[in-house]
Amino acid sequence: METNGSSAPEASLDEPLDPGSRPHVRLEDLVRGPSGERASAAPSGERASAAPSGEPLTARLARRTVRGALYEPGPEEGYLRCTACAHRCVVAPGRAGACGIRFEQDGELRVPFGYVARHYVRSVETNTIFHVRPGARSLTFGMFGCDLRCPYCQNWKVSQALREPEGDGEPIDMSAADLVELAVAAGCEVLASAYNEPMITAEWARAVFTEARRRGLVTALISDGNTTPEALAYMRPVADVFRVDLKGWSADQYRTLGGRVEPVIAAIGEARRLGYWVEVVTLVVPGFNDKEAGLRALGAEIARVDLDIPWHLNAFYPRYKMRDRATTDPAFLVDVAGVAYARGMKYVYVSNVADSVRELSHTRCPGCYEVVVRRFNYETQEVLLSGGACPSCGTRVPGLWGPAAA
Repeated sequence: METNGSSAPEASLDEPLDPGSRPHVRLEDLVRGPSGERASAAPSGERASAAPSGEPLTARLARRTVRGALYEPGPEEGYLRCTACAHRCVVAPGRAGACGIRFEQDGELRVPFGYVARHYVRSVETNTIFHVRPGARSLTFGMFGCDLRCPYCQNWKVSQALREPEGDGEPIDMSAADLVELAVAAGCEVLASAYNEPMITAEWARAVFTEARRRGLVTALISDGNTTPEALAYMRPVADVFRVDLKGWSADQYRTLGGRVEPVIAAIGEARRLGYWVEVVTLVVPGFNDKEAGLRALGAEIARVDLDIPWHLNAFYPRYKMRDRATTDPAFLVDVAGVAYARGMKYVYVSNVADSVRELSHTRCPGCYEVVVRRFNYETQEVLLSGGACPSCGTRVPGLWGPAAA
């Protein structure tokens, strides 16, 4: 893969960032509000009551924590190393890592638990997952905070809430069983952790997914991929899907976002090795990551892992801190998709410009090129698979299909 005109170092999930590049967060008040009293949580399933005047979101979230599982002793006494994301922050006493939500207290790492910031029921395809239960309903939930700081984030009022004064909302206190019950009552087949980075809230996601699996739901992580082998292994017993945002190909691009590309590429390969169903999304942003050669390199990296991995090329729309540039040209996405197909990738999609590009929303048989799943604007219209195979030629189409198509 090309990085700034030269070969990138071999992908690794284990290499930590230089300590000087990790902006550890000072939490003035980890547990107590301005009054000095511990705040009690709201009844399960209810939005927390209005915070005391001036109480920071960090304090409200710090009361909704448990001891973490993804950490180890740090290099010095009293320090802890978090292993939830590829930053591998060495967390000093009384401080948080780069995400702002995993922090040291009394010799242990405290991590988010027992609340959600958002939860919605929509089609599973709105998570940009196309080979998992097409047409099914999915309950998608998220928490606050993120390990990256993407300037075009669609969900920035949640993911960047600790960094932005306009961060949105109060935590909704809820048990894992209550959240899963909402999904079951709504007729969902899939439960997905998204909106913020799920791997930095992995302990909560694991509790929710454990209950979801018990109720027969498929479980999905909608991730930026900036994670570790430890976190992927921790989630694998209860997680079926690892949907990754591969945001660029160069060190400079990922530096803008607050991360590195190498751990993301490595995570895609590790997730496939562990048996996750993997799909990859690249949001093509004009003036940021829209060089054709770089996108070809990303496609080659995905293909090197597995030609069966679906690659979604999505158009950028102005938002958050990038309102100064145009929407991505759909014709450019079609050209990139064509090159990816020509190089052997089997499932390449362009699906968030439905009015301009319709044919690249469908799943086609890689053997005879007949449409086997027909979609429009993130909604499945027709599933033609029979036993997980093309009804015309019998070629197997990989994915986690529903009972009727599996």
